[in-house]
Amino acid sequence: MIIGNCTYSVRDYLRSGEMDLLDFPAFNAELDITALEYNDVFFESFSEDELAAVRKSAEEAGCHIVCLTCGGNLASDDADANAEQVDIFQQRLHDAATLGCSVVRFNIGTTGDEERDLTIGVERVIDGFTSLLPTARELDIKMTIENHGGVSKWANPILEIVLGTDPDFVGTCPDFGNFKPMEYRYIELAKVIPFSYHIHAKTHEFDEDGEDAEYSMERVLALCKAAGVESVLSIEFEGSMEQKEGVRITRDLLLRYL
Repeated sequence: MIIGNCTYSVRDYLRSGEMDLLDFPAFNAELDITALEYNDVFFESFSEDELAAVRKSAEEAGCHIVCLTCGGNLASDDADANAEQVDIFQQRLHDAATLGCSVVRFNIGTTGDEERDLTIGVERVIDGFTSLLPTARELDIKMTIENHGGVSKWANPILEIVLGTDPDFVGTCPDFGNFKPMEYRYIELAKVIPFSYHIHAKTHEFDEDGEDAEYSMERVLALCKAAGVESVLSIEFEGSMEQKEGVRITRDLLLRYL
């Protein structure tokens, strides 16, 4: 497993203008992190020039871009909106290829009703990913689903989508921090980790020993090792401390148990 970092870990820097996307690779290289993940919300236009500049900045820093992470909704009650979302995701697959990514993470959204998310929501997402599969296969890019609420709140509907499409191109992006309540977290993570093509090592606050204050990093990494996972462990620091320090502490915590 390789340690990476995502732009959301430094969201305050990017939103304030202290950092831009072209600065992100050098920031990570200073921390000996070379696998990069970019969130779609931080791109201005997805123009060819912007994509080329971002990729060049990564290469010049000795980094590589592994994942493009995108928001969206494939499960709404608006069929036209869902179809439009598929079209947007089609373009994001091409954008990811331009960046040199091997993985995209698509947020799959919600019907707006938790019970229907588990039935009609799953069906709608399967239809959406089925439409995207020819492009993903052509570009050789994996599409992943993060445990992120809505249709993806629990492991079972995520796995229904993976197994109902093509596990060679549709997989998971397990987020260590998103399954709640805590008593279900390790059980749910154990279900989705074997199907992962990308992982979010989410952290918030730390104790005096540098351990995550909410869950056991040692335990979740043991689940990854037991499953033979070779995914990038992309840091997603969302805590309150200064963000560079939060990324550094998360990196050190991952290294402690890898």
